[in-house]
Amino acid sequence: MHSARHRVQNPDAPHDGATAPPAAPAPAAPAPTALGVEIPQLGTARNTWEMDRQAAATLPGAPSSVALARRFVRITAAMWQLSRETLADAELCMSELVCNAVTHTGSSRVHCRLWSARGVLFLEVDDEDRGDLPELGVADADDEHGRGMLLIDSFATAWGAVPRPGTEGKTVWAALALSEE
Repeated sequence: MHSARHRVQNPDAPHDGATAPPAAPAPAAPAPTALGVEIPQLGTARNTWEMDRQAAATLPGAPSSVALARRFVRITAAMWQLSRETLADAELCMSELVCNAVTHTGSSRVHCRLWSARGVLFLEVDDEDRGDLPELGVADADDEHGRGMLLIDSFATAWGAVPRPGTEGKTVWAALALSEE
């Protein structure tokens, strides 16, 4: 079904997808995906990996944008001829990233980005609030909220959050290993 999951560990990043700092120092090299591709921190990948393709959409900072983000992913996945499994995982992760951005920040708009390189699909959501960093939550059985980052952690190969230089915002991202199609 899905490959083993991991979070990228980077002691210099403001948030690495873990609820607590790691007990041991972060590994020197990123962990490989099921396809043997190592996923570095987002900034490193974006600046050093040649992109195969990319797409972006700017959406209002409103709950209705969650459905618009899913539609953006479906349209892009169809154009890129992604597998059904990749589409399902990407749609779920983007939906949760956008939902978190519009629910937990005061953003008037969010910017969604999809891009791929070296067999990895990156999903990014920029918001306008650097203060609210995502974290893995523990939700009670009857809680209506608190599971978004747990879902992303379960389906994504890696995820994290990085500040956007020169702005008050941040980028929350997830990476999915593309299946051989």
